[in-house]
Amino acid sequence: MQKPTTMTHEINISVAPRAVFDYVSRPDLWHEWHPASTSAVLPRVPLQSGDQFQEVITVRYPFISVQRQTAYTVTISQPAKTWEVQGKSSLFDLTIHYDFLLNGETTLFRRTLTYFVHGALGLFEPIIVRPKISSQSI
Repeated sequence: MQKPTTMTHEINISVAPRAVFDYVSRPDLWHEWHPASTSAVLPRVPLQSGDQFQEVITVRYPFISVQRQTAYTVTISQPAKTWEVQGKSSLFDLTIHYDFLLNGETTLFRRTLTYFVHGALGLFEPIIVRPKISSQSI
């Protein structure tokens, strides 16, 4: 049986944690910094715990593009500290967890993605899905 895959990426950003939080907790802006994010529709800004939103994710391979609508629920919203969503699509279940840590005069931004691939695609996750997701993450 397939297990969930977890990837964590970190980057220092030269602004305060609240500014990073305010930007990355806006899924309608994800397309500006995440190549798979095509669009998102939000019920309001800022999103709070319990809010739901939709995002279209597009993953491009050399000869095919895979596009899926993903439905999310915000599960944690602690301004300037932590933000988390859980999402579902026909191909994936996922959790995206963001931490915003003051690091001197910068913010250590940590993004942890945990996902589970449904169906037969799960058999190819290590060779098809994981490398693509990793290359599109910070």
